[in-house]
Amino acid sequence: MDRDDIFFQHTYLSVVAKTIAMHVLGLQTPQPADLLSGRPFEQAGVTGVVESDFFDWILAASTGDDLVHRIARHVGRFRLGEVKADVLKGLYESLIDPEDRHDLGEYYTPDWLAARMCREAIDRPLDQRVLDPACGSGAFLFHALRRLLAAADTDGLDTRAALQRCLDKVIGIDVHPVAVQIARVTYLLAFGDRLLHPDRPELAIPVYLGDALQWNVRDFLADREVLIEVPDRPVLQFPYEVTRSPADFDAVIRLMLRLSDNRQDPASRSILGETYAHLHALRMSGRNHIWGFVARNLVRPVWLSSDDQRAEVVIGNPPWLSYRYMSERNQRRFREESQRLGIWEGGRVATHQDLSAYFFARCCELYLKRDAHIAFVMPYAALSRRQFTGFRSGSFLARESLQNSVLANFNKAWAFDDDVQPLFPVPSCVLFADGGQVGDLPSNVQRASGQLPRRDATPTEADRSLAWRVAPWPATGDDGAVLSPYQKRFRQGATLVPRFLCLVEPAETGPLGGAAHAPLVASRRSRQEKAPWKNLDPLKGNVERQFLRPVYLGESVAPFRLLKAPLGVIPWDTKFGLLDSASAGLAGYAELAAWLSKAEGLWNDNRRSARLSFVERLDYHRGLASQLPAPKLRVIYSASGTLMAAAVLADDVAAIEHKLYWAPVRSLGEAHYLIAVLNSEAARRRVASLQSRGQWGARDFDKVTWTLPITEFDPANPLHTALATAGHHAQTTAAQVPLNEGLYFTTARRQIRTALADDGVAGEIDSLVDGLLTAPTS
Repeated sequence: MDRDDIFFQHTYLSVVAKTIAMHVLGLQTPQPADLLSGRPFEQAGVTGVVESDFFDWILAASTGDDLVHRIARHVGRFRLGEVKADVLKGLYESLIDPEDRHDLGEYYTPDWLAARMCREAIDRPLDQRVLDPACGSGAFLFHALRRLLAAADTDGLDTRAALQRCLDKVIGIDVHPVAVQIARVTYLLAFGDRLLHPDRPELAIPVYLGDALQWNVRDFLADREVLIEVPDRPVLQFPYEVTRSPADFDAVIRLMLRLSDNRQDPASRSILGETYAHLHALRMSGRNHIWGFVARNLVRPVWLSSDDQRAEVVIGNPPWLSYRYMSERNQRRFREESQRLGIWEGGRVATHQDLSAYFFARCCELYLKRDAHIAFVMPYAALSRRQFTGFRSGSFLARESLQNSVLANFNKAWAFDDDVQPLFPVPSCVLFADGGQVGDLPSNVQRASGQLPRRDATPTEADRSLAWRVAPWPATGDDGAVLSPYQKRFRQGATLVPRFLCLVEPAETGPLGGAAHAPLVASRRSRQEKAPWKNLDPLKGNVERQFLRPVYLGESVAPFRLLKAPLGVIPWDTKFGLLDSASAGLAGYAELAAWLSKAEGLWNDNRRSARLSFVERLDYHRGLASQLPAPKLRVIYSASGTLMAAAVLADDVAAIEHKLYWAPVRSLGEAHYLIAVLNSEAARRRVASLQSRGQWGARDFDKVTWTLPITEFDPANPLHTALATAGHHAQTTAAQVPLNEGLYFTTARRQIRTALADDGVAGEIDSLVDGLLTAPTS
């Protein structure tokens, strides 16, 4: 989906949301320009719901007015008075492309979970200020408001007092303009028929388009300045003293715009004078109408982080975005900020570091009062994986100007792994903490299981469908003791990405055939490719035969048996080592040089990061160079999956890709011993709790198997030789299983496991491995 399609979808959603707001307030259908500017809402005493924003462009289109009228008529058919939940997120999720939401780390919270979290975290709804700093379409705001209104009814507050309490106590922020527009309408919907009460107060809806992380705020000595970037223009800069009061700041912005309307030239050389000059220049170039709106919203997080405005409850679902999916600019800022807060682990887990952990810590730093509550939906990995180790400590280093460390005492967790469906694309949890203190992690979690009738089930449906039990806090496998000497011997294969630049298949040739010394090959394409690579044309060309090697992928390995391995262009020479296009040409390999030149060009034009060349990417962490020249005998096993797959590789030409781990072995006896242990159910079930969880269950093996006491192979040890003999028998049995051409690798693995079970060797191996893992070690 291109950017124009996405922007049109956003515009459509914005108009729908604004029209719904009009109907909720009982307003008549205004002219499109009035609807989009918010004038009818202001006349009705409601502000902060509809403003002139990014999506007013539709009025300039020849059919824009007609489209707005048609949307308004359609929305008029909704029965909005019967709304009991955040219903607009369904509209948003149905229209916005999933890849677009993934790039933003957006996983919207189902209604039942938002309601349950609000019940747990908001224990004094009339008194606690509640902030959702990543409010999305407003699910948490809706249920926080409904909880407050119910308490107001119990306490006998009148409509005016109850609604005013809502406006003071429940606040949302989000960085996505359409999400903010929808959340504002959701906020109104939570009021129900109170909106039409004759004694309702003026309503200024406190849902803001802003950066909750405040990456647009610059610290300079004791001051904090708000910076607003304008494409191709100077930055708009506002001193902290101006931004700390929303009313004062709005007055400054209104004054600037009024002066610009009167074509008043800037007279001051102060920061504000320079900012006015830039804003005035935008006005003169016809680009200013949006920047007042942007500025007013972006300073609200600064106001909310002042000492007297902090929240008693911070709640929500922060963006889940791994480091590897961020832009290079954001990677740099994220890494620096995570290091400052003491939650950066780096090393091999650097690419798995997640924005959600930083978002949690940053919200504790900026918005949470001491002894207040925070409750966030988080990836399940936050409970146990190494990349979240610093985060789980609950001690975050604050900015020097704030002097003290930021502390969070985790006191409760709800766990949702693959036993709860449907929910999020990956397993999740909810973490509860109190600010201003730190303590040990709880020993237990509340673990849910059950099949929901639909992803956005109601609270009643979820209560009926889910069972809850107390379970131990998941073990932190990557931080545990390494008990096997094989841990250091195995290493991950090469990161051969993007695959279509290095994995190939023979290309069709003419009647004369191809060159024997340099076959004609073309890129091997796959449905798993992602943008931008999937949109690029394949490479095609001759490559010298010695640089075409079998490349074993995760899908190339079944239990005790190798499956088909594709060819890869591996630019390694025994004399010169790894080659790029220039060095390949100098070494006399003209065909390889031509292929690499085209691959390097595509890589340079489309890569996310400018730090690595194409060949450096192939050899990331020496994943390729470390296996060349290749050992004659290796054991390889799958890096991920629900069940392990391991096999013997006796090929000193083949290369191994990063979805596999490999180690050289000294003998076939040692190889058969290792694959017997690795493929066993006895070993797998012991490490299942240490694996990270994916949408379909336990996901990554990596090196968790080596936390088991798997001793080094000893041919004099009868148990070891019995395992080696059983492993060899299993390898022979697996080799005899007939597999149809083109059979999907998961089906092949299943057929082989069935044959091993029928043969009885699988059970024999499990019994022997049980003995190995329970035997006393010297």
